[in-house]
Amino acid sequence: MHLWHAGAAADLIGEAVARRGGDSAPHEALRALHERAAAGEAFGEGAWSEVLEPALREVYRLAYPREQVHDRAAAAASAFALSRGWAEEDAEDYGETYARMNTEVSERVHAEANTVANTAAHALAFATGEAEDYARAWPFALVQAWIAAYAGADGTGGPAGQEARTRLRDGLADAIRRAAA
Repeated sequence: MHLWHAGAAADLIGEAVARRGGDSAPHEALRALHERAAAGEAFGEGAWSEVLEPALREVYRLAYPREQVHDRAAAAASAFALSRGWAEEDAEDYGETYARMNTEVSERVHAEANTVANTAAHALAFATGEAEDYARAWPFALVQAWIAAYAGADGTGGPAGQEARTRLRDGLADAIRRAAA
């Protein structure tokens, strides 16, 4: 897993961060720790948590951008109000108020909850090196966040989302081959 995280996953997120104006330092620190772990060095939960938390916070910020969530919520709420006979200006005001109330709190809570939960689960898994701990960390959720962070406005079902899935799949296969060699 360390080979995959240090290679394909880190490359994908590094590109997403560079393209979308994020801070690459947390991701490079995480890549370096995975490289050292792949070389056989052991680290405790605290060391993993220290580097995972800022990197995951950035992944979730990129994966679930507040502006896009806000715009979709405002448009949906405005359309709902218009469908109920509201005046256009009132519907727009309703949409904006709904989106502001919905996204300001929920985006922060969602990103924070994901960051905290995934930091703890993955730090334990990486520290113990146990397959069961890694499986319990539910890595699929993190993979989905990586794909969303990389895909951006293209969406996870668009060409960039497909490219991300292909790169992660091929990178995992390569990491397994390298580990088995």
